Amino acid sequence: MEKNPFSLFDFLGYFIPGAFAIFLVCFLQNNEGILFYLKLENIKTLNNTISIPYITFFIILSYILGHVLSFLSTLTIENFTVWMFGYPSKNLLGIPKVVKYFEKKKKNNTFNWGLTLLSFLLRFLLFIFLIPISISSVSIGNILNLNNSVYKKELGEPYERFIKAKIEDIFKKHDIYYRMDFINDDYNKLLIHHSYNINIPHQSKLMNYVALYGFLRVISFIFNLLSVFLILKLLFLKEINLKIELIIMLISFFLTYITYLGYLKFYRRYSQENLMILLL
Repeated sequence: MEKNPFSLFDFLGYFIPGAFAIFLVCFLQNNEGILFYLKLENIKTLNNTISIPYITFFIILSYILGHVLSFLSTLTIENFTVWMFGYPSKNLLGIPKVVKYFEKKKKNNTFNWGLTLLSFLLRFLLFIFLIPISISSVSIGNILNLNNSVYKKELGEPYERFIKAKIEDIFKKHDIYYRMDFINDDYNKLLIHHSYNINIPHQSKLMNYVALYGFLRVISFIFNLLSVFLILKLLFLKEINLKIELIIMLISFFLTYITYLGYLKFYRRYSQENLMILLL
């Protein structure tokens, strides 16, 4: 796949989230909060400190920080999503999710207590860390059926049957005797490259979806960090305005979950586009 040195994904996925995180840190370290930046004398002070070296450093720092946040959001939010709801490429084709969030681990095809306990502990800690997402998903997501309507919804017939037949044909080009196991085989790795290369007019659309779901995943991660910070602040700091802090925390929880739903939406659309291209 060819990629420009600086693409839409670099801008949305790295620079903007990095810059947003820096502004958020600046906002949090000031006791006056947003009121500080609404005062004319403070704005004049900020204008006097801005220079070309300052702007250059800010751009580079934002871009680097964006990469770090993107990597961390992949480790946390993306893994949580797959463990909780499965892959969208399988959900779209109505393939049942056989693995649960807390699963038994095997070594050499036999149950392993050590790996299972370690997996349980790490996934439990991730569930707690992503509490705005995890709690909202198991409560609001189930009550309002958002998990199914936004992410787990199937394509339905006849599309599922047609696409499965196309996938089997693609794999048989490489091995005529290969029998596809849709439940256990990771067929999407090959389809991502196949769909991208066989239909040039759709390449920009696919990359736009990648940029959008990557951007929303990182922004959701940043809001989640803010939510965790505010929870710790409420638990351990005494000299705070409880009412204001609670309101800010609830807003942060809401924004975390809303941006997470946006990530789910475009992650599913990207997978759907990859699959539907096979029928063209």
